[in-house]
Amino acid sequence: MFTGHMTNLPKTVRSVERTLQILELMNRAPVVRVQYLAAQTDLPAPTVVRLLETLMAAGYVRKIGRQAGYCVTEKVASLGAGHHGLPQVFDVARQAAEALTTHTLWPTAVATLDVDALVIRFSTIPMSPLSHYQSTINRRMTLLDYAHGRAYLGFCPEEERQHLVNLLQQSAETNEEAVAIAQRAEAVVALTRASGFGERTGNIQPETHSIAAPLRMGAKLVGTLGITYFAKAQVNVNTLKTELSAAAQACAAGSAYQPVG
Repeated sequence: MFTGHMTNLPKTVRSVERTLQILELMNRAPVVRVQYLAAQTDLPAPTVVRLLETLMAAGYVRKIGRQAGYCVTEKVASLGAGHHGLPQVFDVARQAAEALTTHTLWPTAVATLDVDALVIRFSTIPMSPLSHYQSTINRRMTLLDYAHGRAYLGFCPEEERQHLVNLLQQSAETNEEAVAIAQRAEAVVALTRASGFGERTGNIQPETHSIAAPLRMGAKLVGTLGITYFAKAQVNVNTLKTELSAAAQACAAGSAYQPVG
């Protein structure tokens, strides 16, 4: 006969708990290594590797290079598909984006960093009469070619910028290509910081142009805020930049954006 203490606590599957713990830790950094995950979870490194391999097989994690570490993939976003909208910290950014579209009519988007690219997390395309796509949610934009990516790369801290450039260089097949990537990144940063905005023009989606500003919550860079407009439209870009800057500054201050013009 059982004489031990009866508990009402539900039984749990330990492997599932460990896997979710790994995913939570990986979501907090662009790239992580096995040693870091093992130290944070008190799990043996071989166990961490098996969990990572399981997540890789399921498409939620990928390995970067031979020694760089691991990162989550865009598939992780599907885990939150039932939760609509941005985290609460971005509420003010969402409101600013909606106000920008109401004032300028052009679609506005909020993007955040995902390893080595910016990803659209919120877009006002549904409310814009000038929308050029049905949706851009979860679209990835590279750091060197797109307005959001350039804005982030241009205004992130130096240590983070070097880390991001190093990630970009991992795609290089020769030292010459790696040097060229670093040089291009330096030129993009200089241009972006001089103008105060990331800008996309030219061969990338030539029917539209985009401008993006760094999005801060207080002093911390958390993403980017951008506007897209038709390349052939009669647009006063300086006016758009003024409104975009005012919206980004309002977000940093935690206040509501008020149109300038």
